[in-house]
Amino acid sequence: MPPVVKVEPVPGPDSAPQALSFRIHLWLHLVTALLLFGAAWLLTARPELAIHWHTLGKPLVTAALIVVLLPAFHRRRRFSRFSAGLCVSISSFLLLVAAAETGFRLAGFDFRRQEAFLRRVPPCYQKPRVPTGEVFFRHPGPLTWTGQVLKAQLAALRLSTEPYRNEPVVTIHYNRFGFRDADDLSAWDLAVAGDSFTELGYLPDSELFTTILGQRLHRRVLNLGVASTGPLTYLSYLKDYGLCPQLRQTLVVFYEGNDMEDLRREYAALKKFQATGQRPSMEIHKQTSFLRALGERLRRTDPTTPTGLPVDAYFLSAHGKVPVSLEPPPRARADQPAAALQALAYFAKEYAAFARQHGIHPWLAYMPCKMRIWYGHLEFTARATDVIKHWQPADLPTVVAGECARNGIGFIDLTPALRDALDHSGDLLYNTIYDTHLSARGSAVVADALARALSPQAASR
Repeated sequence: MPPVVKVEPVPGPDSAPQALSFRIHLWLHLVTALLLFGAAWLLTARPELAIHWHTLGKPLVTAALIVVLLPAFHRRRRFSRFSAGLCVSISSFLLLVAAAETGFRLAGFDFRRQEAFLRRVPPCYQKPRVPTGEVFFRHPGPLTWTGQVLKAQLAALRLSTEPYRNEPVVTIHYNRFGFRDADDLSAWDLAVAGDSFTELGYLPDSELFTTILGQRLHRRVLNLGVASTGPLTYLSYLKDYGLCPQLRQTLVVFYEGNDMEDLRREYAALKKFQATGQRPSMEIHKQTSFLRALGERLRRTDPTTPTGLPVDAYFLSAHGKVPVSLEPPPRARADQPAAALQALAYFAKEYAAFARQHGIHPWLAYMPCKMRIWYGHLEFTARATDVIKHWQPADLPTVVAGECARNGIGFIDLTPALRDALDHSGDLLYNTIYDTHLSARGSAVVADALARALSPQAASR
């Protein structure tokens, strides 16, 4: 029997291309898996994207793991072609989205069109952006705005404008420093500083409580009210814009709805500035993220259709139920952060020192939120939070009054006057829907209460 000769297979001409094809196939899947992992990380690690896309994190990671395992079935040609095509499609889509995200960011395209949006928003609803003092801000000026303020704000937010359909058209003027005062006002007897409750940027000049107060007292009153500010900003305004030789009294209007939180925030910014020299910025930052814009659009059903109004309760008036909006109520002393109480003590001490330095009498008026005045007259809706439903008038007025007493600051609680006016007339005294501030009638009640407190002789007028 002839010997058996073992013949080794000779590599065919297709072996090298097959090996190269497998390597390409393997790298295609690995690259696709890395892109999926990267997308999962980006959509969950970046807060501005995670709020819209965090639910895609686990599915993307799972898809990446599956793609990594697919090359194990490369010998099945039909399946191999399918998986390669799938990887090309996934990679192309992810790269296209990445290119769009990068391109829009580099181009600085603002998806929110914030500058155009701010042109539609009345000044009193815009945050102050002009730096002043150490870490504070004010409105730009001079500025004049004409229109239906509350209606315009609801329209800008795509809310129904029905509650303020018949709101009068007003012209609101701000002087060169961004305050609601006449350009030629150069001397005053009383300077009043506060937030939006003092600015009242939807009321004409004649209905501001500072204007009415000046008429009651026969004095010149300066209005240093600016929305979205707190007590340390008020004090900065008094120092930089409120002094004149004729000044005899200053009044800070403390709004219980958010001034404790504003104090905490401002005090932290001030301490940081004193330690580092760094001050905060209020520059407008464009929203340049394509993915964030897409997520915001998907969360809205129809951005052109006005949405429902935020009705938290019904005010039980003598003429029926009136739908109203409510803001988060003020905290009691026991629930206040220690930093906020520390900031309150710091403010009172600095305010008193400022008054002594310039020989003026300092006052503080405690402005209650609408919930304190409407307490006991509300029927809550399902939309109202438990915090709102179970809130009861607490001791924050006493806390603020105590700091004033310790530092020789006159204290005026506006709650009794507003509550009495509500009980006697039935007027709500605050705007009903969305807006938290005083109505024209409420502004007049505040003016009368301040006049009685600042000048006892005015009580008979």
